[in-house]
Formats: sequence, structure tokens, C-alpha cells
Amino acid sequence: MRSSVETIRKHIEALRLALLAPSPEGMEQCLPVLADAAGSLISIQRELGRSGGDPELGRELKALKQDLAAVHKLIEHGASFWNQWAKLLGSLSGYTPSGEARPVAAAGTISIQG
Repeated sequence: MRSSVETIRKHIEALRLALLAPSPEGMEQCLPVLADAAGSLISIQRELGRSGGDPELGRELKALKQDLAAVHKLIEHGASFWNQWAKLLGSLSGYTPSGEARPVAAAGTISIQG
């Protein structure tokens, strides 16, 4: 079970690195691996329900939680960055009657389930 957590952490690290220099290709390569990682987490959760606590596994899971928090922050900051760019671009196309920058129409959306 510990090796599964270590593998998941390696996948999360790959995602973190992809988020530091984002590209559509880099993100696309991470998606199948992250889906596998999510499946592994479900298996680990079931196994933990059946077995007692393993201190080493607890440390690994705590480290995984920290890794996920770091990735979450990168995603939040990236979204904020692009939202600010959208506002700036909207201001170039004029303002609404209430004085807000006009929203920029998005060409597409991304949906992640899990």
C-alpha cells in the first residue's frame, strides 16, 4: 500500500512540474495518470478501513496531502492569473453600463471530474 502512495506522489509531482510551465500537451499527459492515481486512492481508502494504522503509511499520506495542497495552490494562482488577464482584455473592448470591464467570451472550457 505504501508503494501505491509513493507512486501517487510521483504522479502529483509530475503534475506540479507541468503546472510550473503549463502547456496543453503537458496537462494532457497528466490526466490519464491522475485518473489512475484517483483509483489507487480509492483502493487505499478501502484498505485502510479494513486494516489498522501503519505509522509509515500515515507519514506517506500526510506528505501526499501536502503535495496535493501545493498543486491546489498552483491551480488557484493560475486561474487567478488568467482571470485577471481576461479582465484586462475585457477592458480593451469597453465597459458595461455599471463601469465593469466587458467579459471576454471564452473559446472553450475544461471540466475535470473526480
